[in-house]
Amino acid sequence: MLWNKNFSLLVAANVLLYMAVYLLCPLLYGWLKAEWGCTPLQAAATVGVFAPAMFLLGAFNNYWVDRYPRKSVAIRALLVIGAANLVYPYAATPLLAGGLRVVQGAAFGVAVMATGATLVIDVTPGNKRTPANRVFAWSCIVGSALGLMAALLGGQYLSLQQLLYVSSALCLAGIILVSGVEVCFRAPLDVPVCSFDRFLLFRSLPAGLNMLVVPFVLGALAVAVPDPFFYCATAMGFFGYVLCRQVYTRPMNGRWQLFAGQLFVIAGLLALTLHAGEPPVLYGGGFFVGLGSGFSIGQFLRMMILLPHHCERASGFQTYLQLWELGILLGVLSACLPGVNYLAPAIIVAVVGLLVYQFYLHDYFVRHVDTPTT
Repeated sequence: MLWNKNFSLLVAANVLLYMAVYLLCPLLYGWLKAEWGCTPLQAAATVGVFAPAMFLLGAFNNYWVDRYPRKSVAIRALLVIGAANLVYPYAATPLLAGGLRVVQGAAFGVAVMATGATLVIDVTPGNKRTPANRVFAWSCIVGSALGLMAALLGGQYLSLQQLLYVSSALCLAGIILVSGVEVCFRAPLDVPVCSFDRFLLFRSLPAGLNMLVVPFVLGALAVAVPDPFFYCATAMGFFGYVLCRQVYTRPMNGRWQLFAGQLFVIAGLLALTLHAGEPPVLYGGGFFVGLGSGFSIGQFLRMMILLPHHCERASGFQTYLQLWELGILLGVLSACLPGVNYLAPAIIVAVVGLLVYQFYLHDYFVRHVDTPTT
């Protein structure tokens, strides 16, 4: 059974974690501009250093979860993220704020490894691990969207410090949920201190790098469109994809699925160039971007799950989670470049990503995947 108690607790904790983390992004971005007069690019780079910081401790991932109780690794990482929130009001310079983002990014990398790439696999039956990875990945997207909407709506009524408390409270709730997970303690194993296990899987990197096109577009929109209802429309697009997959359960041809997905994304971006403040067009564009991103990430995620060999599943999924955040950062930075319309880079990247997949990556996937596929 997939939705057992332990799996449900981990998914709920993950949604709260992503809400806590993504709530901070627009909050700190606006704070850095208002408090110290940072330019949009400077503020985005300071907030976005969170993403590359996820890679800082990755070489120790496998050692930690095989030497110490996995729940305690996840709980301590969540505790660091929540505690760092309480220090932001006392940061005297943007550099110190950036240092806190580095600490949170490193802890976040450990947290998602301990939960999504380790505990989820531990508590899921062997024949349900592929759908479990899919569900966990989609819970990341749901939590991200909810966090952004909470920041944009909450910012109208709550102060910076109050919203930081909200983020810390979400981390605390995640700690309580993870504490309720029942998993057998494994005896410490004799593993090397540093390795690429549960960190990076080079076999999956081509798919992961091509996958960056999806979070790149979403990251650019997250900065350029400060309308919470736009993200509601985008979320409805995601759910539209999920509904399509519930109705049409047969495996889709990868080439056609990716083509349809990127076509929807490009159509949504083109609609945004025409909206001129008109809500129906703006929200329609958001819906198409969400729908297309759903189709595209559905295929990319399938590849990131199937490319690893059996013993590499955790490493492959962690690679996906880290590259997703890196793609968000690149999109955010592109939208903050002075004198550049954020839609131009987003459309170019979406088109290039489609061409790379059609002319290279699909054939790479078919050659390297263990399971026969189209």
